[in-house]
Amino acid sequence: MEQCKGLIAGIDIGYSKIQASVYSYNSRNVQTVKLTEDSKEKTSLANVVAECMRATGTSQIQSICVTIPDYHSDEISAVRDTLKKCGVSDGRWQVLSRVESFAYYAYRQKSELHAAGVALFDYTSEGIRCDYLAVRKNDNSNYLLQEHTGYTSDILKKAVISKELGLAENELCTFAEEYFSKRHVSAAYLTGEGFDVEKLPERFAKLMVTRRKAFVGQNLFAKGACFAAMEILKPEVFKNVIMLLDNHVKCGIEIDISSYEKPMRFRLVRPGSNWYTAGRTVECILEDMRSITFKIITPENKYYDEVVDISEIPFREGKTTRVSVSVSFADSDKCNITIKDLGFGEFVKSSGKVISKELVLRS
Repeated sequence: MEQCKGLIAGIDIGYSKIQASVYSYNSRNVQTVKLTEDSKEKTSLANVVAECMRATGTSQIQSICVTIPDYHSDEISAVRDTLKKCGVSDGRWQVLSRVESFAYYAYRQKSELHAAGVALFDYTSEGIRCDYLAVRKNDNSNYLLQEHTGYTSDILKKAVISKELGLAENELCTFAEEYFSKRHVSAAYLTGEGFDVEKLPERFAKLMVTRRKAFVGQNLFAKGACFAAMEILKPEVFKNVIMLLDNHVKCGIEIDISSYEKPMRFRLVRPGSNWYTAGRTVECILEDMRSITFKIITPENKYYDEVVDISEIPFREGKTTRVSVSVSFADSDKCNITIKDLGFGEFVKSSGKVISKELVLRS
């Protein structure tokens, strides 16, 4: 972290404002950046990056992670393009969902605050979004699992609009009692405009801290994103954990190949990868074959095959049938396989054949 003191930042892009946190080399912890009202209102990512650099006195960018509330390709691409214009090189940035950012925040805390599992309650005008995260072991691998639920009612919505949380105290208590009766939670985190109050209703507050710790705050997504930016440089928190969150690919994808005449299994996609960055392209020399079998590995370590017919690609003698095999994702469950005839340099012209197949991964 000390080798090159460039900017390490986490930025949370909300619907109405942006929040930012940075790593301080002086205090060696994550600090919130107080943004100007102008940058909040315009929600300009480029302006916020510039403010983070001014706040830290840095002229270079080490790593940046950005969280967005709606994890879709258009929004991700817009963030990517802006970061590139800001001079952030590939491999130095990530776009996270808010739950993924929360995971980095929660699991950066002391172990007793996440040993059993953690819960995030994000209370907006639509109700409370609940995400329960826990690390579980299976077949000598550690998995970070996510369970998403939601709770809403007219009373909860009214309490947010009126800024009178006491109106919903009975409903909040009923919700919390039912939620915690079914899950072991070491710490609960409350955020969102519904919990942006000076004081929680007394009975609800006591319930939240019974047999667990509870925290209320409005900047955990930006801080979690900054912790994730630190992980880019030095993986620690989830170094030996496979993250199976909503925006992560749950299955691995492998193919059988021959390397120096020795058969081996080649991994194309690692389970736990963020779907937006999980894509990969490799080049292969084909033997006389009419199909390629893709091995799909589920989180339960079970295998099933997906076969792609490549008979349209002409086979050529002398190991001159060269193809590219590309894997890309539309979301965490939908995968596109593209196999393209590349020809063989100046010796053999490509047939121009391209084979495509969409897979829906069964996890």
